[in-house]
Amino acid sequence: MLSPAIYIFLSVLAVATSIISAIVGMGGGIVLLSFMTFVLPLNIIIPVHGVVQLISNSVRCWFLKQHINRSILIYSLIGIPLGHLASFFIIKELANKNIPLLLISILIFYTIFKPKKLPQLKIPYWAFVFVGFTSGMLSLLIGATGPFLAPFFLRDDLNKENIIATKSAVQVLTHLGKIPAFLVLGFDYQGHMLLIVLLTLAAILGTKIGVNLLHKIDEILFKRIFKTALFLAGIRLLWKVLLPLVS
Repeated sequence: MLSPAIYIFLSVLAVATSIISAIVGMGGGIVLLSFMTFVLPLNIIIPVHGVVQLISNSVRCWFLKQHINRSILIYSLIGIPLGHLASFFIIKELANKNIPLLLISILIFYTIFKPKKLPQLKIPYWAFVFVGFTSGMLSLLIGATGPFLAPFFLRDDLNKENIIATKSAVQVLTHLGKIPAFLVLGFDYQGHMLLIVLLTLAAILGTKIGVNLLHKIDEILFKRIFKTALFLAGIRLLWKVLLPLVS
């Protein structure tokens, strides 16, 4: 049984990290996951975190639903379930689990630091079938898909609301696939319902605050914040890849 102090701590944290995600589009989920490791058993963290992120992204989509790029969402929807299915086979054969992390970090740094003469990472809408497929695989393979998805949304035909709304919608679809998997594995969601409800309500509140702030942020400032968040995510991924090599 968790103490009241832990419930309060995690609820406040869920509000703060949901504000971050609503403004920047990423980062909040990783921060929440990191702090949860200090106060919760590992076998609880990922299933509970997945539900909270599902709700947080869903609420973000609802508040910004008029800004969702439906073409990107539909094409992603085609690929995501196939990616979930493929991950069950790939995860058994992949000898080095750091390879996907390394590839994502390279993609991130290309997006941020590419010279102006090099092409923007602006793929046609139909190619989001493959983005969705890869996102579906990574959601079960490495957990977080935000750093992988973000570079594909940093394009000149999407404004800040389009980026947050559409990326959140795609992430809702990737998180949906996790819940049945944990149910099959026997996780007791009902036994942790109080924690899930508290964190979900906190995530809704934080998302509402963050979306209100998003509308007030200048477009150029938003792109700078988004690139900074991308850079930090890339550094974190590289650290996870390189740490075992230098230890």
